[in-house]
Amino acid sequence: MKMIKTQQSSRSTVPDWLKWTLLATFILGIVLAISAYTFYSSILDQKREGFESSRQIALNETELIDITGVERYNGNEVFHIVSGKEETGEKGYAFISTDKKQLETYLQSEVLVDSAKLKQSWQESCRSCEWLGIKLGLEEKRPIWEMTYIDEQGRYVLAHYDAKSGERYQQFAFKRS
Repeated sequence: MKMIKTQQSSRSTVPDWLKWTLLATFILGIVLAISAYTFYSSILDQKREGFESSRQIALNETELIDITGVERYNGNEVFHIVSGKEETGEKGYAFISTDKKQLETYLQSEVLVDSAKLKQSWQESCRSCEWLGIKLGLEEKRPIWEMTYIDEQGRYVLAHYDAKSGERYQQFAFKRS
């Protein structure tokens, strides 16, 4: 008896071109994800560049003995705002110029308007606004609190308040598209 040989079939028959397309898409996705992560990390590293140097300047040239944070402020000039505590427990802020790599000014928290009180006052005057944040900065050798929020008209607002008196210093509103 003569047997007829038949090719064994698999349950799923996927064309080769589809397998290769899916594999290539998967590999491309992984490469793009790794590239995006690397790009994002390099941007963050650039923003933090010089933080350690600013910490050392603050420790060497102010009464700060314990550094609690370093923030970057972008105004007319770029500053690192180094916050920390003195031996007495008082909180202080060192404003380090990133261009000159030197201490620009040092302030104890007791001479500054409390940011929480400033925010509360703002909330009472702008009830339908969306709060984004507040941070310390330095403009024309004047310490400022920079508030960011979305106003009633949908604009992105940067409002600068004198950090010692609490008076509005300047404000910028940007139309969002």
